Parts: sequence; structure tokens; C-alpha cells
Amino acid sequence: MTHVNEPAHPGKIVFVDGITQEITKELSASAVPFGIRFVETDAGLVPVVKIVNITTDKQQTIRQYGPDGQLLRSTVQVANK
Repeated sequence: MTHVNEPAHPGKIVFVDGITQEITKELSASAVPFGIRFVETDAGLVPVVKIVNITTDKQQTIRQYGPDGQLLRSTVQVANK
């Protein structure tokens, strides 16, 4: 589904294991939800082209990067043990 004023997306999102640096999958941008495909910044919507996931036994960090390699968003989830 296209949102109002949605910019063009380069086409795919690469998912990377942040520990091994291996590509775990590549998906068409149209196959993921809008909130994963784009990040709202001060400059407007920026397409996400790479997502790096770093998982340890205590936390998971997810970093979303734009087409120019810029870090757009970083989310940390801490395990509840």
C-alpha cells in the first residue's frame, strides 16, 4: 500500500547479521510494512535499504540505514530475565 507523499524506494532492503556481517535475507521494499520501509526524519521520509540486527543473550539492537549509509534509527530491546 502506498502512503500519501511516499517517496520512491530504491527497491530492496538487505538484512544483515551484525555479529557475522552476513546477509541473512533480501526483501523487496514492497514486501515489508511502511514503518520498516521508511523512517521519518527532520528532512522527511527516508527509505531504509539495510537493517542490521545484533542479538546477544541480553539484548537485541536493530539499526536501520538509508541509501547514503546514514543511520536512520536504532532500537534496543532488553531481555526480561
